[in-house]
Amino acid sequence: MKKKILIFSAGSAGREVNQLISSINKISENWEVVGYVDNDKNKVGKTIDGLNVYSNSNKPHNKDIYAICGIMDGSLRKKIFSEEIIKNDYKLTNLIHPSVEQPKSLKIGLGNIIFGNVHISFEVEIKNFSIISNYCDLGHNLIANNYFTVMPSVIIGGNCEIGEQTLVGSGAMIHQGVKIGRNCKV
Repeated sequence: MKKKILIFSAGSAGREVNQLISSINKISENWEVVGYVDNDKNKVGKTIDGLNVYSNSNKPHNKDIYAICGIMDGSLRKKIFSEEIIKNDYKLTNLIHPSVEQPKSLKIGLGNIIFGNVHISFEVEIKNFSIISNYCDLGHNLIANNYFTVMPSVIIGGNCEIGEQTLVGSGAMIHQGVKIGRNCKV
């Protein structure tokens, strides 16, 4: 039986999450996307990618539905998780592309999205509600705090710690041993 999931955001990142779910389903048909949740008046009530777009006030609710947030801005993602997803008792999960090898030493919370072709080294800890885009390299002993966002093709060296709600832009390279504070944009 497929698990039902809502994608919070019908924007570009939310649509990328829908594609990620499609890739996961090619390996093992786990998910049925119920639709998008987005409060953009130009999207609500429409169909995008064959999926209905609901507003927060009329979204489907059922204790068996999972939810994920496809918004790149960590502070907005935090608000949506706390006020719309957790508060309404949706189930939480991680979505990880089938191409990503997950080392046995990986520690990962919930609500995380990891796109394709990401390399994860040993002793990496990804806390909760983070998004890691395509073609990133996460070095050994990384600690990535809640609502961390990594854009495509980022390299993070070993022994780094990334603060909550930090955004690392496309192609950035963070050298070994760096600690980045909370709410930073790199």
